[in-house]
Amino acid sequence: MDHSLHKVFTNSDGTDGMYPKYILPAEGTILRWNDYFFGKKVFGALKKRIDTAILENMPGDIQPAERRRLEKDMVQSLLALEITPLEYFMFDFPRLPYSERTTYLSDTERWRVLHQIFGKEVRMDHADKWRFYQMTKPFFHREACKVGPGADKKEFMAFYSRHPRFFVKELTGCFGRNTYMLEPEDALRAEMLYEKMYDYGSWMVEEPIQQSKEMSSWNASSVNTVRVASFITREGVHHNFTPIFRAGRAGFIVDNGVSGGIGAGIDVETGRICTEGFDEHGHLYEQHPDSGVYYMGWQMPDWDALLRLTEEIHRSLPSYHRYVAFDLAHTPQGWVLVEGNWGQVILLQRGARKGVRKEFLEYIR
Repeated sequence: MDHSLHKVFTNSDGTDGMYPKYILPAEGTILRWNDYFFGKKVFGALKKRIDTAILENMPGDIQPAERRRLEKDMVQSLLALEITPLEYFMFDFPRLPYSERTTYLSDTERWRVLHQIFGKEVRMDHADKWRFYQMTKPFFHREACKVGPGADKKEFMAFYSRHPRFFVKELTGCFGRNTYMLEPEDALRAEMLYEKMYDYGSWMVEEPIQQSKEMSSWNASSVNTVRVASFITREGVHHNFTPIFRAGRAGFIVDNGVSGGIGAGIDVETGRICTEGFDEHGHLYEQHPDSGVYYMGWQMPDWDALLRLTEEIHRSLPSYHRYVAFDLAHTPQGWVLVEGNWGQVILLQRGARKGVRKEFLEYIR
C-alpha cells in the first residue's frame, strides 16, 4: 500500500482535514485520551485498537507528528463513517480522498441495516448452522448431525459408525473459532466426546469435505473456500459482489482471516483471481507463503457451475432471504455448500478494490 499521508490530510485549498466540522467536538474529546484519566478509561479500548492497527500497517519509523495526524484521521473516520481501525487500513484509507471513502460500507452499518430490514429471526436461519443445514441440505452433499439440547445420542453414534473422522463446529460460532477435526479411537471414546460436547453447548458434526486437488494445492490442511455475497432484489433480480477466495495456512484446518487465512479477489466473469493475496493485517502476498502458488491470474475450477449453484441455492430459500454470503468448497464431484451467513463485506471490498456501499443498500432496499 502507498501510505503517503500528504494528500490525505490536505484539502484542495491547502488546509488540513477532510471531514465535516460537525464531528470535531466529539473527535477532540476522544483525542484527549492521553491527557485525562477519564479519556483513558472510556477510550482505552479504542486507543489499543488504533495502536495495534498502526503497528501492523505503518512503518516503524513514523514520525510523532505524522502519527498524531493519522490517529486523528482514524478517529474522524470512525465518527463520520463508522470505519474501524481494521477497516481503515483494509480499505487503504490513508491514500483515499473523502469522496472515495464515502463509497465504502462499514461492517457496523452493514450489520445495523440488515437487522433493521430483516430482523433477528431471519439472521438465525443461517446463524444457526443446523437450521441452515436443514434448509439447504441437498447442496451440502455430506452428512451431518447435531449435538446438544434436543439432539439424540443414538443419531450421533450412528453417524460416528459411518464417519469415524469428522469435523465439529459450534452451532452459532463464527470466524472459524471452536472448530475441530476429531477421530475418536472407538465407540466408547466417541460416546464420552458426545457427553462432553453436550455439556459445553450445541454443535454441528459433519462428514469431512474432500476438496479437489486444485484447491488442495493452496493448502492441504484446510478446506479452501470461495465466498460469494449473493443478493436477490425485491424485483427478483439476482446479483453477486466480487467473490473472495480464501486459503488457510499450513497446519490450520480453517481458512478464516482470524486464523491467518489469506484472501484474494476473483473476477466474477472469468473466475480468475484478480488481486494479490491479502490478510487482515495489511500484508500483501504475490504467492501463498506456504505453498508458493501465485495468486494473480489463477483460474478457479468449474467457475460457471459455481455461479449457477450460488443462484440456485439462494432461490431455494424463503423469499425473505434476500442477502446471503455463501461459502463453497470444490470437491472432485464439483462445488458443495459449506455454510451461509450475513458475512462481513470487509474482504469483499478489499478484493474488489472499491467500496460497495451504494450497491449494497440498493440491492437490500
